[in-house]
Amino acid sequence: MSLQVLTDLHQEVRRLFIAGSSVAAGDLRLTRLLPQLRKLGENAPVFNRLADGVQLVTEAKPEQASAKLLELGTLLHSILYTQGRTEAQGTLEEVQVTDTRGVTAIPYRKMRALIDALTERGPGRLEVIREGYEDSLFQDFRTHMPAVAALEDGYAEIAEFIYDQVIPSIGPAVVPILHRQLNLQGGKGDARKLYLIHHLQGPVNAELILQAAGEGGAEVRIAAVDILGDYPEQEDVVLEQSYERRKEVRRAALSALSRLGTGRAADRLFEALTGKDRELAVEPIQAYFPPALTQRILDQAEAWLNAFDGSSVKAEAVEQLSAVVQCLKGKNDEAVRVFLEKLLSSPAFMVKETTAVQEYAAGLLLDMQRPEGYRFVESLYRQWGGKHISYSFQAALRCLSPEEVYDQFAPLIHHKQQAQAKELLNTLYDLTERLALTVYRDAEDSSVISWDPRWVHLFLDINEEELVCRFVQEPDTKITDYLLKKVRVAPQQMKPRTVSLFFALFKIGHEETPELLMQALEGSKGRQFYYLDRDKLALMSLLPGSYAERLEKFADLLSYESVKQQVLEVAERLKTKTSDEAEMGKGAGWIEWIKSKMY
Repeated sequence: MSLQVLTDLHQEVRRLFIAGSSVAAGDLRLTRLLPQLRKLGENAPVFNRLADGVQLVTEAKPEQASAKLLELGTLLHSILYTQGRTEAQGTLEEVQVTDTRGVTAIPYRKMRALIDALTERGPGRLEVIREGYEDSLFQDFRTHMPAVAALEDGYAEIAEFIYDQVIPSIGPAVVPILHRQLNLQGGKGDARKLYLIHHLQGPVNAELILQAAGEGGAEVRIAAVDILGDYPEQEDVVLEQSYERRKEVRRAALSALSRLGTGRAADRLFEALTGKDRELAVEPIQAYFPPALTQRILDQAEAWLNAFDGSSVKAEAVEQLSAVVQCLKGKNDEAVRVFLEKLLSSPAFMVKETTAVQEYAAGLLLDMQRPEGYRFVESLYRQWGGKHISYSFQAALRCLSPEEVYDQFAPLIHHKQQAQAKELLNTLYDLTERLALTVYRDAEDSSVISWDPRWVHLFLDINEEELVCRFVQEPDTKITDYLLKKVRVAPQQMKPRTVSLFFALFKIGHEETPELLMQALEGSKGRQFYYLDRDKLALMSLLPGSYAERLEKFADLLSYESVKQQVLEVAERLKTKTSDEAEMGKGAGWIEWIKSKMY
């Protein structure tokens, strides 16, 4: 019996059920099936019955067509029902199942949005996945296969979140799924799967990793070579891969060698540093700390420095010294300090072409946190006519008293249009980025740097408004007048500079500050508040509790509901302040609440 004719007839009858029986009369598609049905009816009478039904439908009057179509459909469905099969072809095989601990009582209705976010495409999915992770939905085995599939998601942030957070939280239960879905010829998603199998199971899959390193696609092969760094017995394979044609494979092999940490690995890393793979060798050597290799690098650096001709600087020579200096990052040996100081004392090296290397070397000396290194870097700007004054200033903060720092560097800032002054001011801004916000921080959160109190008056004299706000600590008539004059310039616009000025006034406890802030907010009429950034939120929180009602009225002026709710939340918390509490940033859980909004 031919099922194809029955299937074709079913499609046409279904079409007429949808379109309406009124168009069935004379339907050409049904009429074309009649000869086949009559032919099959010679051997199976049931096809003749179907042919008769088709003929009755195509020849029926409009008022009878619906009944005839229903009769044909009923007969056809009855026949199709008898043609179903329950047996399956092939042999039975054992199926691997996931860990039964992944069974939860979470209803599918709650899981559906998460599973759709993992398996479909479109915006807004990362938020759904994060929420599902926070609600522990990934402990349910129904999410495990979609989660593994999401490692290949085209939206990199989703794939990385699944890799970094979700799969590790599921644990070993997901390993069988990772194995089943792993395609050695795949791309980044399959490289992530290989890494996860290794991380979750440990170094027990040498055969799989070797196969991936030898036969895998580009991304999978790179991952496998990198993983081999956790298999000491595979050192020969890693060494062989470090000479591969593909640059990315060589990079992965050198990274693996740095973890193996053997003598042969050190030899290969040094060879790469002094050969064509200089750039690839830097990061692996930075992560590798054997004194013998460090000494070899220093010896080579000495030779390159001695051959360095400052009068005829070649790019190759600069790149060589740059690479060896970068390799010294994180290495706190005395010999390293001595070499870096020699480098920064060499006239042939201290030329314009090596400026980037000079800065890197000065930064390494600061990172070593050695008193001798601090003293040397502090002297750099004097030794080289003001060069690297930023690093010298940072070193001075660590090896000189606050008074000595001020006496030495403050005179250089008075003429702030000069290059030295500009560099010092930029450094001060970098070092004190959040200093203005210490008005509500705990003592241990404040800056670890001690500053001479004279700095604030210097910044006032040269009209560095933001630095005045950051450095002011105590009430002072001259400074207070300066801040008040500045804050009265269009306060209703609530620009970032205005916010800093208000923080400074709160910090020194100026009694008019709450009223000035409230007037500025009311004067804006909510026009400046398209969103409420964290600084403005923290500033409002410094208002006394007596301003809660006025803040609620201000919230009514705001157009955006989300901003309005934030302001109302601040107003509610203001009401918790008691009369005997200091009314600037204090109250039940107030500091913790502000921190949660700020960070």
